[in-house]
Amino acid sequence: MFFFNRRRAGGARHSTTHHSAGNAAPPMSEWSTAAVPNSAFASMNLLLGAGMVIFQEETNKIVLCHEKEKKYWFLPRGRKDVGESLEQAALREAYEESGFRVKSLPLYTGTHAPSPPSDPESRNRPNCEPLMITTHAYARRKSFHNNTLSPPGEYLSFWYAGWIPIDAVREEGTGMPDEVNYESYLLTVEQVLEKLGPGSDHEANVVRYAWAVYQHTMQIYAEQEQQQALARGVEEVTESSNRLKL
Repeated sequence: MFFFNRRRAGGARHSTTHHSAGNAAPPMSEWSTAAVPNSAFASMNLLLGAGMVIFQEETNKIVLCHEKEKKYWFLPRGRKDVGESLEQAALREAYEESGFRVKSLPLYTGTHAPSPPSDPESRNRPNCEPLMITTHAYARRKSFHNNTLSPPGEYLSFWYAGWIPIDAVREEGTGMPDEVNYESYLLTVEQVLEKLGPGSDHEANVVRYAWAVYQHTMQIYAEQEQQQALARGVEEVTESSNRLKL
């Protein structure tokens, strides 16, 4: 488990929302917005989606999508299909909207998901659990399936980390008919945050947190490699000393 000591990400807010009579909402971490009241949403008022922050480890860059006609930037995200897992949806949307064939990136997420009995230490290793959830309330609108108006609801998006190799090639024509104007670029985290801006429906906060978790994971890997190199050095010195004694 890890905790970051930094200032609250832009767009986050404090609140005195009450979860139940007389109980103030618990404070969240600096990466999250305020706690929301205990709620329930029926299937007719609920939409599940998944998105992905795509890293290229060799360059430390992130894939960002761009709608070239409407001139806006975004992370790949979309609705979950029936029978599809959230992680599968994130990988599919990443491919359709960015054009890159993406794989899930295991990170030290600090997840609260429990380990299965068959692998008690799994939650303490890099995993592919969601990094963040964002919510977006939507009003009545035309149904995706017919011309009737659908009820208002909450759109819950689960965000994952993915990666592409250094030689990844972007494919054309991978998106849906309304996504033909999508293009994608590999940018530094500073460039990504600048282009997303404050009106990005919390996507900038998703990137900030994903980047922090990614950096945290890379630091652990570097420390592990250093320890392994030191252990190899000690072993080589010991073997050399033993040979001299023969």
